[in-house]
Amino acid sequence: MDRLKSLSTWTVNEFASGGTKALRNHPIKWEDTARPNGFNLPEQYEAYTPFQFSLSVNEWGRVHGLLIDDTFYVVWLDQDHRVYPKKD
Repeated sequence: MDRLKSLSTWTVNEFASGGTKALRNHPIKWEDTARPNGFNLPEQYEAYTPFQFSLSVNEWGRVHGLLIDDTFYVVWLDQDHRVYPKKD
């Protein structure tokens, strides 16, 4: 909850620019994932860029969703980071 509280103070540009190592926030490139067909949401959401970020300090769990205007809509909670599986 502390992470979400902290993130709620960020601007859209701060979040969308990504690249913070601790947060691991970045757009999702479906072709690089275990889910190449994406979220499989209704067509009106296809124009929005999917994002992910980490809620915990461990290297796995992620939150996946869409950033629409100034709101992040959670679509998946990926506790074991299976969308981006570990590469051998």
